[in-house]
Amino acid sequence: MNKIGVCSWILGIEDPNKLMEKVKLLNLDGIQFSGDWRNYDAKEIRAAADHFEIEIFAIDPYNCAPPILEEANKSSAIEFYKKMIDFAVETDVPVVTLQGLAQWTTNCPNAEESWSMLVECCKTLDAYAQLKKVKLAYECVNRYESTMIHTVSKGLDLINAVGHNNFSLILDSFHMHIEESDPIQAIKEASDFMLSYQISDSNRSGIGRGQVDFVNHHAVLEELNFEGPIMIEVVLPELVPNATPQTSSQLERLDEEIRRSARVWRNLKEN
Repeated sequence: MNKIGVCSWILGIEDPNKLMEKVKLLNLDGIQFSGDWRNYDAKEIRAAADHFEIEIFAIDPYNCAPPILEEANKSSAIEFYKKMIDFAVETDVPVVTLQGLAQWTTNCPNAEESWSMLVECCKTLDAYAQLKKVKLAYECVNRYESTMIHTVSKGLDLINAVGHNNFSLILDSFHMHIEESDPIQAIKEASDFMLSYQISDSNRSGIGRGQVDFVNHHAVLEELNFEGPIMIEVVLPELVPNATPQTSSQLERLDEEIRRSARVWRNLKEN
């Protein structure tokens, strides 16, 4: 059975021990660590994860925009992400996500130059990550949240351009609902490179709150014998797109939505 985790940013918890304890209480297996890694001590995160027996599937630099947009360029992007790869090594986490790299191409004069810069950055980071024994992943994100790599097809183009199999893709049901004309076919096309699948309905809520066909998504993943983690990334309706709970009522409702979505997904497996 696939391990089930959560993208940590949705919980709004910064303290590593409280974060890992929450994930344990939610009866989940692990997290995609989505905090600003510059604000954390790697050893503290590892110790908290080990204490609560929580697996960290990937380091995801949720706060990864260039500090000064006007100064964003290839060298500064590579330097930023190399440090993040080093952080993953210190934390003993096997994967780093790169979708935030698109923000560092903001000063390129056109789409062609942006693509070229993204590919060159990924090639350099791929070589560095291989030396550090870290894998890289790129999430296909919808056009309203990212300027590049919206579909599986474009994600595969990036993998081919980089030229290494150290790269993988993260697929998210919410983003696929917006961008893919046939999400089931997209999942099939990505099968050889899929790191994880993220649960988020068409309105960012949990399973069954929107229009995503999770029954068929689950079925095709079973058909493909997908063994990677299933990550829950849901947001309460009043907090969409990316605000976190601020009240005890919101905290309780989010906890229940996460538990319910995990329960439904596991029941699909059993049935």
